[in-house]
Amino acid sequence: MIGGRANAGAVRGKEHVVTWFRVNCASFSSHTNEPDGCAAVNLWVMGIAQAGIAFRTPDSVEDPGAFMSALFNEQATEIPLPVSTRFDIRNHSDVMVQTFGEVCFISNDDLAWPLIRNSARDATQLHTALGAPELLVAFCHYDSGGSHGYAIFEHGRRVRTRLQTRGLPDVPALEESGAPLSFEQRWLGARHYMEAEATATAGSGRMYFLGEREVVVPASDLTGRMLQDGLEALFGVCPWETLLTPTYRFFRIGPERERADEPAISRARAIPAIKKPWWQFL
Repeated sequence: MIGGRANAGAVRGKEHVVTWFRVNCASFSSHTNEPDGCAAVNLWVMGIAQAGIAFRTPDSVEDPGAFMSALFNEQATEIPLPVSTRFDIRNHSDVMVQTFGEVCFISNDDLAWPLIRNSARDATQLHTALGAPELLVAFCHYDSGGSHGYAIFEHGRRVRTRLQTRGLPDVPALEESGAPLSFEQRWLGARHYMEAEATATAGSGRMYFLGEREVVVPASDLTGRMLQDGLEALFGVCPWETLLTPTYRFFRIGPERERADEPAISRARAIPAIKKPWWQFL
């Protein structure tokens, strides 16, 4: 496993519980417009922006820097806890590692997006660099840009891909390959209704629900919800929807960037921070 030394804080907003770490996984407009000193209590409205890979690694990694260098095929340098809004996993150079026991999440947009976007993309090299895990999942959960998806590999072979996007040029609203897995079945067969208010403001207004509407998910967020369920079913934890506290490590891929205002490039909309980053208020 790739251990770490940092801690996270859990914040509850209404019924939405998220474990957040005090660095920018991404920037959010709903945060940057908040008055100073109040950001921590409003995390539930901010959305989530995280992408990367998930796998199990029962063996300890003796040289994390060498491991990450092999994974990215570039120089990788471990860095201290980031204290700048420049750190953003949507940048190619920025990598965050979260470890929950044997379960490891390596967050970096460039590591995940090619595998999700192209269902023909081969994962053999990545699978080998990770030590040939039995199960590997590439995922993206970008609320701000409306992109949610996952690619699932068993013994290095792709078995399922699903990508749902909103407004990306040359990308269909929904792409999938392979037979749906068990964790997807309850949502693919879920009942739905049309919400008049949502129809007027956000398109179709189709809302999927389970039971007596105890759990309701808009059609545009359906893949995001199935991703959460999938990570919990396959690994026992979803990193943005848990009260468990992981260990963390951070890495810089390639040379240091020279421009402090370098924007993040990804499927999520990058919004420059205009105030202090939210984690500085905690």
